[in-house]
Amino acid sequence: MKTDQEKNGLNITSCKICKPGSTLKNKTGGWRNFRPVYIYEKCTKCGICEIVCPDMSVKPREDGFFEYDYDYCKGCGICANECPADAIEMILEEK
Repeated sequence: MKTDQEKNGLNITSCKICKPGSTLKNKTGGWRNFRPVYIYEKCTKCGICEIVCPDMSVKPREDGFFEYDYDYCKGCGICANECPADAIEMILEEK
């Protein structure tokens, strides 16, 4: 017997934690045009940047702040756009 969700095409019983597609296998940060930089004085340590990063390149530090793994950051700017404290600035990547 199918649940209402399964009848509507939703099957949340088999949901798994998402992993990035090829990001961890391939260092894909080399082609970005902009890179995010923290303004630590403004950061409230809310963690939204880590949650919204599609490349999982934002990592927590022991002091509660966050840092970027630029080998994987593509510079999409989602973290800067979603930061409620305006503590992330997107700067032009120098190549």
